Amino acid sequence: MLPLHFIFLTNYLSLAILFLLKFLVMNEYIMMIFFCIGIVLISILTNWFLLRYSGNKFSKDVPKDTLRWEMKRKPAIGGISFFVGFLIAILAFFLMTHSTEFDNTKTIAMLLCITAACILGLYDDFANAPVSVKFIVQFLIAVTLICVNIRIHITHIDAIDIILTILWVVGIINSLNMLDNMDGVTASVSICILLGILLIGSLNYNMLLLNQLIIIALICSIIGFLFFNHYPSKMYMGDIGSLILGCSLAIFSIIYLWNPPVDSHFDIHTAIRQLVCVMLLFVVPLTDTSTVFIKRIRRGQSPFKGDKGHTTHHLVYAGMHQKFVAPLYALITLAGMALALCLTYFVKQWNWPLIILSILYCIIVWVVLFTLANKHTEKD
Repeated sequence: MLPLHFIFLTNYLSLAILFLLKFLVMNEYIMMIFFCIGIVLISILTNWFLLRYSGNKFSKDVPKDTLRWEMKRKPAIGGISFFVGFLIAILAFFLMTHSTEFDNTKTIAMLLCITAACILGLYDDFANAPVSVKFIVQFLIAVTLICVNIRIHITHIDAIDIILTILWVVGIINSLNMLDNMDGVTASVSICILLGILLIGSLNYNMLLLNQLIIIALICSIIGFLFFNHYPSKMYMGDIGSLILGCSLAIFSIIYLWNPPVDSHFDIHTAIRQLVCVMLLFVVPLTDTSTVFIKRIRRGQSPFKGDKGHTTHHLVYAGMHQKFVAPLYALITLAGMALALCLTYFVKQWNWPLIILSILYCIIVWVVLFTLANKHTEKD
C-alpha cells in the first residue's frame, strides 16, 4: 500500500495547478507552460514515491522460458504516471473550458479505450495475462473505436478500412509493448511520435482541445518518467505504460495521420502521402517489430515469446553503448517527423521527390537495422 500522504500530496498538487490555470488571468501560452511544468513535476513525484515505497512489490516476474535483456528485478509500474497525467488532462479540460466536447461519443469511447488499456496493462504486470486475453481486449478496443467511426479511411472501401484499423490498433499496441526492451527506448520514441502527431494535428487539422491536452500531458508524464528510466534505469514503465502509450498512439495516429483533413480532396496522391507520414513517424516500432517477427518465425519460435534479439539489442552487440541506443532511436524518429511535417504542412502541393525521399528513408532505416539484427548473434 502506498502511504496516504503520497495520495493526498499528489491530489493537492494536481488541484492547485488546475485551479491556478482556471483562475489566473494570463496568456494561453503561459497557461500551457504552467500546465506542462506541473505535469512533469507530478510525474516525477509520482514515480519517486512509487520507487521509494514499492520495493519489489511491483517488480514483474519474467514468464517461464522467456529471456529479457535486463533480468534484474526492478519496479515495473512507471506507467501509472502516464495515466495520472491522462486524468489531469481531462480535469484541466473541464476547468479551462465550458465546452460540451466531452459529451461527444468519440471522446467517451477514446477515454474508455485508454482506460481499458491501463487496466489490461496493470493486470498483465501483476499476473502475466495470457496472450489470448490481451488480444481479446485489444480487439475489443479496436471494435469500440470503429463503432464510433474512429477508423482508417484510406481506401474508402469499408471492409478493407475496418480490417486495416483492427490490424493497426492491435499491431501498434503490441509493437510498443515489444519495443519496451531497453532503458529509455520506448519512452524516448513515444515522446517524438506524440510530438509529431501534436504538430501535424495542430497545423493541419482542427485538433480538439481535449486531444491536445491529453497528448501534451502524455509527453510531459513521459519526460518525468525518464528521470528514472534513462540508462541505467531505476524502474520500468511496465505493460501498463506500454499499453497506454500504444493505445493512445494508435488512436491519435488514426485521427491525425492516417486520415486526411476533412476539408482536403481525397485521391490516390493524398492516400499515399498519409501512408508515408504514418511510416515516417512509426518507422522505429514498425522496423523493430517486423524484424523480430521475421527472425522468430524463421527459426520456428513463437513471435510473442520474449528474447534478446531486438534491433536495440543488436546495436549493442555491434559495439554501441547501451546509453546511446535510446537517443539514436529518438533522432531517427525526429528525422521522420521532420519529413512528415514537410509532406503535410510546408509543401502544399504533391511532391514526388519528397515522397520518394521519405520512402527511401524508411527503407534505409529498416534495411540497416534488419541487417544488423541478422549479422550479430544473440548473447546469453
